[in-house]
Amino acid sequence: MDWQYPYLLLLIIPALAFLVWAERKSAHPMPASRKRMLLIVRALGVILALAALAGPAKVITSNRRAVVVAVDVSQSLGPEGVKTALQKADSLRASLPGDTEVFNVAFGDETRLLNEPELKDPAAESLAEMQKNHGAQSRYAAAVEYARALFPAGTSRHVVLIGDGHETRGNLVEAARGAALAEVQVHAVPVAGPRKPDVRVRQLVPSQSRLHEGAALKLTVDIESTMDGSGSLKLFENGVEVERRNVSVKAGQALQELFTRHPATRNIYKYRAVLEGFAGDAIPANNEALTLVDVRGRLRLLFVEGDANEAQYLMQAMEKEGIQLELRAPGTIPASPQELSGYDGVILSDVPAHKLGENTMVAIRDYVDKLGGGFIMLGGPNSFGVGGYFRTPIEEVLPVRLKAPDEEEKQSSALALVIDRSGSMSGEKLEMAKSAAIATAEVLTRNDSIGVYAFDSELHVVVPMTRLSSAAAVAGQIAGLTSGGGTNAYPAMSEARNALQRVKAKIKHMILLTDGQTSGTGYESLASQCRAEGMTISTVAIGDGAHVGLLQAIASLGGGQSYTTLDASNITRIFTQDTLIHTGRMIREDAFTPAMSERHPILAGWDKFEPPPLLGYVKTLRKSTAQVPLVTDLGDPLLAHWRFGLGKATAFTSDAKSRWASLWISRWNGFGQFWSQVLRETARPPQGQNMDLRCEMVGDEAKVSVDVLTDAGTRGNEARVTAEVFFVSAESLGAPLKPVQALTLRQSGPGLYAGDFKPEQAGVYLVRAQSGAQMVTAGLVHNPSGEQSLGTVNEPLLREVTQMTGGTYLNQDTKLDLGSAKARRYFELWPTLVIALLCLFIIDAIVRRWEHVTGIWDMAFGGLKSATKTKTAL
Repeated sequence: MDWQYPYLLLLIIPALAFLVWAERKSAHPMPASRKRMLLIVRALGVILALAALAGPAKVITSNRRAVVVAVDVSQSLGPEGVKTALQKADSLRASLPGDTEVFNVAFGDETRLLNEPELKDPAAESLAEMQKNHGAQSRYAAAVEYARALFPAGTSRHVVLIGDGHETRGNLVEAARGAALAEVQVHAVPVAGPRKPDVRVRQLVPSQSRLHEGAALKLTVDIESTMDGSGSLKLFENGVEVERRNVSVKAGQALQELFTRHPATRNIYKYRAVLEGFAGDAIPANNEALTLVDVRGRLRLLFVEGDANEAQYLMQAMEKEGIQLELRAPGTIPASPQELSGYDGVILSDVPAHKLGENTMVAIRDYVDKLGGGFIMLGGPNSFGVGGYFRTPIEEVLPVRLKAPDEEEKQSSALALVIDRSGSMSGEKLEMAKSAAIATAEVLTRNDSIGVYAFDSELHVVVPMTRLSSAAAVAGQIAGLTSGGGTNAYPAMSEARNALQRVKAKIKHMILLTDGQTSGTGYESLASQCRAEGMTISTVAIGDGAHVGLLQAIASLGGGQSYTTLDASNITRIFTQDTLIHTGRMIREDAFTPAMSERHPILAGWDKFEPPPLLGYVKTLRKSTAQVPLVTDLGDPLLAHWRFGLGKATAFTSDAKSRWASLWISRWNGFGQFWSQVLRETARPPQGQNMDLRCEMVGDEAKVSVDVLTDAGTRGNEARVTAEVFFVSAESLGAPLKPVQALTLRQSGPGLYAGDFKPEQAGVYLVRAQSGAQMVTAGLVHNPSGEQSLGTVNEPLLREVTQMTGGTYLNQDTKLDLGSAKARRYFELWPTLVIALLCLFIIDAIVRRWEHVTGIWDMAFGGLKSATKTKTAL
């Protein structure tokens, strides 16, 4: 006896206890004897119901045995190998006990039963025809599945595979796992075909399965051979021969040929590589391979360059690579993610943050995060930390942190902030000035000193010049600054100068911020004196009322920068940018040679990355989850990459123009290829923004998987996802795609939808999935043949399968020992229990309605007795 769900039997006791409790609580005016009888009937009914649900079965054992002998008749064995396999099959059948049921099958691309004449005549014409027409593949897994369907019930089951074990379709290991669960033992008899002269195309692999029009596509053809010879290799594009080259092969040596194409228009491109002209090739069916490439519109990126005259180098190089760069000035960038969505990526090159503005930076962040766009930042004196991007939305996107490496913090700096607190600065201006001062304190280190001096008509020392031991303490003092009074910057600047003179620091810098016309004189002289004493002064003018001419003169004489802004929210960016520039930590302008630190698709094709030196870069620190394929000679990040939300972001801390990359532009042939790969790897892939489609062969079936997102962090559940499958034959790749099947994908996980179909013919299959307005495509190649005449046996695979199922690997002897294991057959008992339960239900009704039963009895049989008496009296 066996039970499918034995744990259900544990419910019998609480169910019986409930029946007893219910019987005692019952107030039905029924005699006690009937109540007891009803309780017994119902208890038996509950026991029978739970026993039926538990799935009882009677185990019946027998000594019957069944064996399926499966012979490989694929082209890899050849007629000689098939003859040997059939002879071994005959020897194996002769060794079996006489009461064994034996089934004989042959398999290649398909599996079928062998009849008696074919068993007696290995040279039968039907076998030769099967090898010719259906021997282009070896489907071992399909043979095992076919064999399992032949076994009669109540027999011990054995499958004997006779062949070389070189499967070309399906998954024998997965089929063996299913066989083991079904108690089927798989045995193997190795038979190798003759080693014949054979040259074949093992695979045709594209560098990308999806790309933009005009992009360089590399197609790699892998060729194997068991013979020496010469012939030609042809490449067909959509059925048209586009390239032919002469190739020579040597036995046992793999050959790899590389083709480069530039698909010019948007289309589904079908490629076929064909070998021809090899004399003595034994298996011509394996001389070709297919692949599919989805070509979308040309890659289009928004290029924002701080100096428009320097944009030509990258734009000209990318034009040759088929990438369109649209040059924009910093003030003309779209300020919403929706407007940016028309581009596949955004490049910022040497653009300070204050020229972008907060809204544009937020739009870029959301474009990458939620719309899957690409973002690339190039270095320069106005980029990364020195561009004022510290604590901005752009810093969130970047794979690097915008602070100087720790070893540079040993260089002490002193910074004096001179801030206008006059009445005109009240409100947003002063609040933003205080935020800027606090942010500036945060970018400094403990080795630095800071002082904050405010002015109206008089000097107000907010933070005396002091070592920055606690940024929080300085922030608290700055937060108490209020507005009021007139405008006279000279006393505050003079006090800041005196404080900088007293402090010991290698770098001394002053920043002056004002929004009005300052009174007093002597500013130019003061700036000149500061410069002579080793101090620098930068100025920031806010609004239309500032004395811009005077501030520019002060900055020029003081050796600093002059900034003008109408937006108070830019003050923080300007302060942090200017501080990092003048404290000298963030930029290194020395020649260095980049070094490859880790493998990455961006550097595909470069086993050794040996470009000319670069002449400078902006210092940053890598974020913990970022990849850094290239570093500087000091180990600082040069090229960093990571995913951000749905999109990708790349940081290149040097530049792509004449300041730091002049040697790359003038001396390196790989300049265009390098930047093409950087942009293509970072740009939004040519597919749906919130959908991704994958197709892969699992056994004989093609599995279709679609990921659906509603935004960067939310998976799309309960969506309606459909897919269409199109096909074009291997013999007519130039023909249009023909629809063959429509699928409704079922949800198999959070945001994951799956379906499958079975490719029947050799050729190219295109799957197009759709959910709402989103649509994605992916290709699947079903190559014509994978057969090869190696003259070897795939012993590791056959041994693994036999060990997994408890079978035998018959390497020397073809005598199969079936063992003494008895076959088990299960006789289901639940139907009998259900019939008994129905009978108990009728008995229950009789007991509960006994008065009705007796009344019906009296009506039926009482009337009959009266009629009998009357007849007797007459």
